[in-house]
Amino acid sequence: MSSIIRIPLSSVQNRRPQVKKGLNIGFCRVCTCFNVEFLTSKCALLKLFEIIIGSCCEMLLVRFALGAATEIGDAFFSFHSTVTSCLLTTSLLMISYFLSAKTYNLMQQTVFEIFFNTFACFLYASSSSYIGFASNFSLYPRFVSSSSDAAFPALVAAYYLGAILSICYGIDAWTCYKVFKSGA
Repeated sequence: MSSIIRIPLSSVQNRRPQVKKGLNIGFCRVCTCFNVEFLTSKCALLKLFEIIIGSCCEMLLVRFALGAATEIGDAFFSFHSTVTSCLLTTSLLMISYFLSAKTYNLMQQTVFEIFFNTFACFLYASSSSYIGFASNFSLYPRFVSSSSDAAFPALVAAYYLGAILSICYGIDAWTCYKVFKSGA
């Protein structure tokens, strides 16, 4: 006589390792709907750095250099468009990755972030050099004659930060490419 051993369905489903989400506070776990583990990854640190430096560029442009936009011309609007669009996209990616681990894992399987970061790297490199040339050509003589003009130092800081962001987006593109090629 043979006996049949049945395994309950719930134990078969629980064979996958359970990832504990959220933060431990005492005896309870909070913020389980957020992907808190993402915040400690290299991708999150790069994105956070890009958001902070991009916000500084935006603040410098709007607060100090907006009055000089007519003198600089297209260079100001080119740099401002680059900063705004990259800051918005990076912020949306960061929020999406923080809210959903599934989104983060799915986006790593696509080439979107590789293309976006590469494109942002080239945009920042070109618009930073363009605004650097335009501000040195247009605003530096005015700054030398009256050192009370705040637009020139703000634009110098902005295009240096733009160059740093270009390097940062390049590193982010390379990191995303390596993750994409490894299939993780």
